[in-house]
Amino acid sequence: MPFERNQERSQGAATPPAASKARAFLPWIGLLSVPVAAVAAMLAEGAAAAWMIGAGCAALAYCATAFGMPAGAAVDDDDDEEGDGGVRSAARNSAVHGGSLAAAAAKDVLLRAIEVRSTERTAILDAIADGVILVDLHGETRFANKAAGAMLGENATVAGTRDAIGALPPQVLRAVQAVVEAGGTERRRLEAELRDHASTPVVIHVSVVRGHSESLAAIMVRDVRSEREADRMKSEFVAKASHELRTPLASPRAYAELLADGEVGDDAQRREFAGIILSETNRLGALVDRMLDIGRIESGMARATLEQVDFGELGRQCVEEQQGEANRRMIALKLSRAERAAVAQADRPLMKQVILNLLSNALKYTPDGGEVSLEIDTDNLARAVVVSVKDNGLGIPEHALPRLFGKFYRVENHERIAKGTGLGLNLCRNIVEAMHGGQIGVDSKVGVGSRFWFAIPMDQSARDQTARKAA
Repeated sequence: MPFERNQERSQGAATPPAASKARAFLPWIGLLSVPVAAVAAMLAEGAAAAWMIGAGCAALAYCATAFGMPAGAAVDDDDDEEGDGGVRSAARNSAVHGGSLAAAAAKDVLLRAIEVRSTERTAILDAIADGVILVDLHGETRFANKAAGAMLGENATVAGTRDAIGALPPQVLRAVQAVVEAGGTERRRLEAELRDHASTPVVIHVSVVRGHSESLAAIMVRDVRSEREADRMKSEFVAKASHELRTPLASPRAYAELLADGEVGDDAQRREFAGIILSETNRLGALVDRMLDIGRIESGMARATLEQVDFGELGRQCVEEQQGEANRRMIALKLSRAERAAVAQADRPLMKQVILNLLSNALKYTPDGGEVSLEIDTDNLARAVVVSVKDNGLGIPEHALPRLFGKFYRVENHERIAKGTGLGLNLCRNIVEAMHGGQIGVDSKVGVGSRFWFAIPMDQSARDQTARKAA
């Protein structure tokens, strides 16, 4: 009977309209929780956790949808004709619609979180200087970063192609197949050259990557040209150092053997041989000292003791010390210019060493009767003291200028004219540039002469502040 049916309904749900309204709000609560939870995850844990929160929100939204539907949602048409049928139908429709919106919003947040995470990973891989490539068992590219494209060509970054693996040596594909089939933590390391015009030397690492449905291989390609060049320079340095150390030892040894065997009976000749031995050992000691000085500077162990240095006064002292050699060679040595304001913070003994080395070189390679001049000037724009040594000597070929300040380098035609270690200019460059933040250079023309110069900042504290800001 209608009365009995209404009574049963009232017993099954004490307050149907209120309960329906409460349930109808649950999906909307789930809907609002989605963006709130996602934002909280972004702030607290970063974008990588957003997808977890999004998934939880999706579950919450679906639960809200389920609980939001009234228990008697499946009613017949006769019920809709009852007095509360319209209210229950409206509540059910509202719950279903609200739940659908919540689920769609949660799915959107989840997709956005995954997209953000993927974008971040791609950005990290693109920032790596080494080429990173992800391929399958057959060598088809799944991903390649920008460095891989720069090394192997732009087509290497196209997914679904074999351009990347084709640009690598053949043994790379065999390594890919081996690590994928072996699985586990299998890794391979290869040293090879790229198939480019420069035959770029590379080191390649291949390792397995577990995917959702298949195993892939990660290939990392590192350009080792700079490392190879550093190794070459080290080997060259050792070879040249060995040669330079052996040469000054040969002469004293020969003369010492003559003296030891008693084959020199003349006192004057013995004094001559003793003088040669002393000269060569002094040269050997200077060579070792310079090698040690350069090593300390390059390793950062040496530090400049800064003080206010009057370069005009220092230049006069250096000219006076070299005047004896200049007079012996009949070379006109003079301090042609000395600015009174040429004062800068520097290590005085080191600056004296640089000036004396440049003056000594100028005297060595200037013919008898030539001219050598020292100039001390200031550069107000750069706030630096500029020291120049000019001569009208042999001059330096243009092709030799870039290598002139390198270790053990000597101009070919100059070796017969004067002895040297080939380390003096390199030491000067390290003192000026590495220890004082200055600059050193040379202008020269064969048959006309040379001008060696260096510039030292007047205020080293300003230079240190600039270096700290840059760091």
